[in-house]
Amino acid sequence: MSRRFLFLQSISTKLFLIAFTSVVIVLIMIGIIAYSTIYVVVKENQEKSLQQSVEYVEDYLKWYMVNVQSQLVYFSNSNIYESLARENFMLLMSNYIDLNSDEMNAAYVIEDGNVVISSPALYRHWLTDDFIADVTRQAEQWGFWWSEPFDSGFGRAITVAKSFTTNDKAKKITIALELNVDSFVSGVNSYSPNKNIYVFSRSGEFLASNANVYYHREKIHQDEMVQKLRSVLLDHGNSFNTVHTSEGAHRVLKSDNNRWDWIVFAVVNERDAYPLLTAVQKQFFVIFLIWIVLSIFMANRLAWYIKKPISQIIKQMNKGSLGQLDTQISKVRKDEFGLISMHFNKMMQNIKELFENLKEAEERKRVEEIRVLHSQIKPHFLYNTLNAFYWLSETERVQEIGPLIQSLMGLLKYSIDKVGDVVPLGSEIKQLENYAELMRLRYGSIFELDVVIPDELLYLVSVPKLTLITLVENSIFYGLSDQRDVNHIIVTAAQSAANQVVIEVSDTGPGMEEEKIEQLFQKGLKRDSHSGLNNLGVRNIQERIELYYGLEYGLKIENNDDEGLMVSIQLPMAGSMNKGEK
Repeated sequence: MSRRFLFLQSISTKLFLIAFTSVVIVLIMIGIIAYSTIYVVVKENQEKSLQQSVEYVEDYLKWYMVNVQSQLVYFSNSNIYESLARENFMLLMSNYIDLNSDEMNAAYVIEDGNVVISSPALYRHWLTDDFIADVTRQAEQWGFWWSEPFDSGFGRAITVAKSFTTNDKAKKITIALELNVDSFVSGVNSYSPNKNIYVFSRSGEFLASNANVYYHREKIHQDEMVQKLRSVLLDHGNSFNTVHTSEGAHRVLKSDNNRWDWIVFAVVNERDAYPLLTAVQKQFFVIFLIWIVLSIFMANRLAWYIKKPISQIIKQMNKGSLGQLDTQISKVRKDEFGLISMHFNKMMQNIKELFENLKEAEERKRVEEIRVLHSQIKPHFLYNTLNAFYWLSETERVQEIGPLIQSLMGLLKYSIDKVGDVVPLGSEIKQLENYAELMRLRYGSIFELDVVIPDELLYLVSVPKLTLITLVENSIFYGLSDQRDVNHIIVTAAQSAANQVVIEVSDTGPGMEEEKIEQLFQKGLKRDSHSGLNNLGVRNIQERIELYYGLEYGLKIENNDDEGLMVSIQLPMAGSMNKGEK
């Protein structure tokens, strides 16, 4: 259990957290109530400000369109139109355009489907026949008509038109004015700072806005806001909404209190809309920090009563964690800490006994590792093998050296790497074949090695490294004393029980006397040396198997009925390893 976990589970920590949390919760509740009250008041004031901005734009649009209507009524007076020459009527329209250049782009007269008068004079050449026909048709149908917004040569605009008939009823005349829609929101910034106005047609076409678009980033934000506001058009009546863009949340008021099917939106960024709330948040943060400091102080004093008596217990526990296993807790209060003291003393006694047992086990392991180190390849084996390579080169059998060198390299790496580990049976068999190839190089065909093991057992069984190599090595060298025939060595494996496997190494050599078989497992007995791969004895293999897998596993050696020797190895299957597995 980590020290951090113990700290969080301690009584003093719990008491501290309870006291601290209680005080903080009280402060947060007070802050929420105060902030909510202020928020409601500020929000109402801000909504009133948005309402005033919308009303201002609506009033301006009413005045603007009444002025446009009045001018159209004046221009469409048949007496005035018929009494003036076309040059004078165009001059009249030009003077009106000059006086209202910020609001008006152009004015023109359509007669019999043709533009007969325009101001500016060249404006008639910009108009298409389809557009002229549509303006004439709409004006004659509605009397007074205004178009959807479009891009003219002067920017975003709408066309307002009125149709009338001459006194003799012979002709229908249409007077059209092109209005600059940006003028719809002129003067809003001075009246309503920090608020943006967006004007749409009823069909959702964007008309105008007072938002600054001097930079590309501002143009992107305006386009994003226009898309968001189009979704609000589906609502009816005046209502407050909140829309979210990449610039943050915005408070929006929609109004359509005009008879021209225009919808006005007043938009304010909530970040700029509530500066008072921002100031309150900063003050609340300062107050919260001060309250936190005071809460920590009070909670700490409250928890100290519990923390102080357990400090002595913690001190003794730290000594025990540093290896002082004789540590005992003797002086504690007569409360719940007495139970802690009793169990701690018992635990330290158990740990001391456990360490003594582990010390003994580690000593056995150390001895085993030293023995395994001794089992590494002997210089005699390398010398004899390299000498054989030399004679192969001298007898023009160089092509045989490459595979043999690979076998030697694999055997060297296998013997040196991860000393003392157990390995899959398949890895041991592979290196056994490498070893057999090298031994055939030295001794020729005095022995044959057959490995008959099911594929499914190759990686379901583990053996201590060099076990099979050592047993085959012994069979080879003991067989050298009887050269009457080829020594046939067979390695087999089969499942003997649900979770056990028996590996057998048999040969057709001279066998061994029963007395010598018994001596193989006697400690302190020096075995005969030969120039083999290693000096790892049969008794050492037995000890390693017992260490890794337990006392119920190990070797069994017996003479065959006909000839030779049989060595059986009892091992567990993978997944059933006991305490000795690594």
